[in-house]
Amino acid sequence: MRDGAQMPILAGAVLFLLGLIEGGLVQTFVNPRMALSAHLTAVQSGMALMIFGVVWRWTDLSAFWSLVSRWGVTIGTYLLWAGLTLSAATGAGESLPIAGAGYTAGPVAQTSVSALVLGGSVAMTVGWALFVVGLARHRGASH
Repeated sequence: MRDGAQMPILAGAVLFLLGLIEGGLVQTFVNPRMALSAHLTAVQSGMALMIFGVVWRWTDLSAFWSLVSRWGVTIGTYLLWAGLTLSAATGAGESLPIAGAGYTAGPVAQTSVSALVLGGSVAMTVGWALFVVGLARHRGASH
């Protein structure tokens, strides 16, 4: 396995497992609809991380940008899942109006959920963008 690929594969497997566990507990959350969103995010993102790791060998990025990509995608995915799970547990949903409709929480919970979701989304977007660039560069190098 190419250097760096094992970390996202393991992180994806763990996130997938956490998603399965959360799926069995959906009805115990303050906002079950948000818990379902968190469950689906964990399962889908866990699979995406494992695929990311398997495909990693076909990227062409410098050591620095490889590190940024792998950690951005991995940490971003976990931050997003944590934000959705916190929202489900507390009812905080201002920044997630569809699944959060009809629920409310205090300002600390609302701010925490917003920061986790926004931070995770930005980190994942940067990481995935770099990954795509690395795949495109590899493709160009092989022709």
